[in-house]
Amino acid sequence: MAEEDKFDIGGLFRSSATFTFVIQIVSVIIMIGSIAAFYIGGLLPIIDPDILILLLLVGSVITLVVFLAAMGVFIRFSRRISNAVFPPGLDFVDMKKPKVRPVVMVYTILVGLMGVTGIYIWYLVHKNILGPWAVSYNSISLQIFSFALGAFFIALLIQGIIAGVGRSAGKMVLGIVDSDDSEFLE
Repeated sequence: MAEEDKFDIGGLFRSSATFTFVIQIVSVIIMIGSIAAFYIGGLLPIIDPDILILLLLVGSVITLVVFLAAMGVFIRFSRRISNAVFPPGLDFVDMKKPKVRPVVMVYTILVGLMGVTGIYIWYLVHKNILGPWAVSYNSISLQIFSFALGAFFIALLIQGIIAGVGRSAGKMVLGIVDSDDSEFLE
């Protein structure tokens, strides 16, 4: 099998699941920070500057602890997550084999379409709910919250499709790879 005929389908599914998980972790941290900034920003005229600095330092420590905890969970469970998304043992497939290319293309289109759907859903929610909410308070932190929520939601939808179809795609491709092509030659 020539090098250009090989396609790492397992790596594609596993790395996509890992990438969306990282996006979810970062977006949750950004959402928490932006909501905290919104509420602290409302108290700025009342709070003593020394206490404000203390609050910002404590907020930074809490954010780093949450980030480290999320990274610990990610490191601990990343192999399990990736193996649950796509079965181990199937990595490179021959794209010249009958039926492999259409299956890979259909699953790729499905993941891309789910990404576009997620972006459009977020756009509608931002346009009709979150955007006007942020404008009513004239708050940049609420706008940041809206974008982080959108990133989380889009990554969640894509991750759901990847996890949902990854196992079935793996089984289907394994069935195609393991099938005897002699029946097609007769």
